[in-house]
Amino acid sequence: MRLNLALSILFPLSTHAFLPPSPFQTSYTTSRATTPLTKRLPIYQTAVRPLNSSFLGQDEAFPPPENKKDDDSPDDYTQELTPDERRENLNVMRQIFKHDLADLQRRRDYAGWVEARKDLKRRQLRDPWFGLNKRMKEAVQIDDTEEVDKLKVLLQKVGGPPPGVKPSREYAVISEIYNVGMSITKAENINRYEQMKKNSQRWKKMMNERMANEEAEEEEWRNNPYKEEEEARKRRDKTMRKLYAAIEERRKQAEDKAKDVQKKYEGGESALERAWKSVKKEKGIEGKKEGVAKKETKDDNGRPRMPGDADVMRGEIDGDVLNYSEAVTDNIKVQVTSDYNEEQSDPPMRKHCFQYTIKITNLSDTDTIQLLSRRFEIQTVGARQKDVVQGEGVTGRQPVLKPGETFEYTSSAPLSVRPIGTTIIAARMKGTYSYVTLPQQDDAEPKEAELGTFHFVFPPSQRVTPVARTDDDDDEEDEEEEDDDDTAGKATDRKPPQAVKPPASASSSTPQATPTLPGDDDMRTGDITPPYADSSTATTHSVAVSATSQYRPERSDANLNKYCFAYNIRITNLSANRIQLLSRRFEIQTVGSATKDVVQGPGVTGRQPILKPGESFEYTSTAPLSVTPLSQTPVLARMKGVYGFVELEGEGDEKKGDEKEAELGMFHFVLPQMA
Repeated sequence: MRLNLALSILFPLSTHAFLPPSPFQTSYTTSRATTPLTKRLPIYQTAVRPLNSSFLGQDEAFPPPENKKDDDSPDDYTQELTPDERRENLNVMRQIFKHDLADLQRRRDYAGWVEARKDLKRRQLRDPWFGLNKRMKEAVQIDDTEEVDKLKVLLQKVGGPPPGVKPSREYAVISEIYNVGMSITKAENINRYEQMKKNSQRWKKMMNERMANEEAEEEEWRNNPYKEEEEARKRRDKTMRKLYAAIEERRKQAEDKAKDVQKKYEGGESALERAWKSVKKEKGIEGKKEGVAKKETKDDNGRPRMPGDADVMRGEIDGDVLNYSEAVTDNIKVQVTSDYNEEQSDPPMRKHCFQYTIKITNLSDTDTIQLLSRRFEIQTVGARQKDVVQGEGVTGRQPVLKPGETFEYTSSAPLSVRPIGTTIIAARMKGTYSYVTLPQQDDAEPKEAELGTFHFVFPPSQRVTPVARTDDDDDEEDEEEEDDDDTAGKATDRKPPQAVKPPASASSSTPQATPTLPGDDDMRTGDITPPYADSSTATTHSVAVSATSQYRPERSDANLNKYCFAYNIRITNLSANRIQLLSRRFEIQTVGSATKDVVQGPGVTGRQPILKPGESFEYTSTAPLSVTPLSQTPVLARMKGVYGFVELEGEGDEKKGDEKEAELGMFHFVLPQMA
């Protein structure tokens, strides 16, 4: 740059002699005579000059058009160009605007860019329409109708827009003049403006609604200034009515209980008579000999229950133990057989499933009958009460039996029961079927066909093998009586040697010894830090396992230190692959014990379920505990474990990788009355 400046000072003529003549020195008349402007590309060449403030649109001031006067009469603007000249002038302006300016800017020819801008301004001043168009735009934007009407006359006088320009409104915009599309920036600005306009309208609407609401609230307050106090008073009255109703309900319940107790001891019975009645009730002879009807009750889940048979409760069955029965009532024969379903059973979890088949035969030669409903009484061994199962139809139907026809079906009975050494049965069942003779008379009462008493019998593999008692055992038992009066093996009367008793491991569901592990110190001493969590949730390898426990008082007996809990397990597959549960392993430690019992086995409730992504498998089981509670804690036992599973590939059963374990978080079995 310095060399060029020095040469221009020393040799001004020789330096500029090498530059081509500037197109701005040639008149438009000469250009039109030699080469059409629509085909000529202007080339702006000047000496390289440093960047100054005139670049990027900051041009020098241009003199106003010579024919512009102070007043705006129609004679102020005259069109000196012919239509062809206006077209050529517009084409050159478009060439400069669309191509030359951008090309000069890319080549960083700042002086050429300024000259091109000046040329564009001069060509705009040659055609008065451009100035009038700019004024028309301003007048329309400020809504000056008088100015718009005046400018319309002037625009018509100068011949309207140049040929090739088609305004879409009163004035032409840059894109219409120079025939260029809308830029991204302009489109964004237009979109931003429209969005701001919508937001403004929405805000105005919201403000109007808010003001209307405030005015309505103020007007409502003027009309009734005590409305809030009245509503508060109504809420207080409603709450107090609920509280008084609850108090009254509890009072009535207490009064009813007091009346029941009063009726129980009415009639002037002596203490001896009351004791004799109590003994007869416990021995189960009151209903048999005196014909007293057994009253049905309901458990916590609303299921009907009634007092059970004493021999089943003791585990010492009176009479024959049969897994079948046959009964005939008014030409209706009901036959039943039962079997153990090993596939659906889970002995380590004290889940034993039985299936029974019932055949109902119409022995009448003339009558057609229809079965209406069923009612069963089921009592598990060791339970004090019977469960009553009743409902409409048989397997969801009400079959019609013609003379000699038979209806047969098979059902299952999942039982939560522990085998004991004094009997081989798991439960006793009997019931009735209600039916009518067709055609049914309007006043005819349904009749009942008896389902004879039968038993669910454990297979030999699930029975507890009794051990013969010897004299040495009797001596040891006498010593145990002195230490613990509540021991399961206590006997006040000597029995002959052939009598049997459950082995020491009878608390487990199988005769084999249960694996054990060293227990936790806090469970051994009972110094367990609260809170006592009776539930847990754990996620391992994208498999979530949640557990909750609940005390079952109807299956517990505190006098014998027998406590039963139900726990619910929910296993959810959170991964993207299918999984299959293979096995389980639990560690259970009762309070005061120094060891943990380990319960393990294949499958879950006798199955190995497959879970798709997002699916859950849920089941409920029971944990009967033989434990002596400690005064310093309500916790009776602690449980944790793992579930073994594998991931499956695709839609088949092909395993993906090695077996993994999903953790069952630690939770406690808590006695509610001590918590």
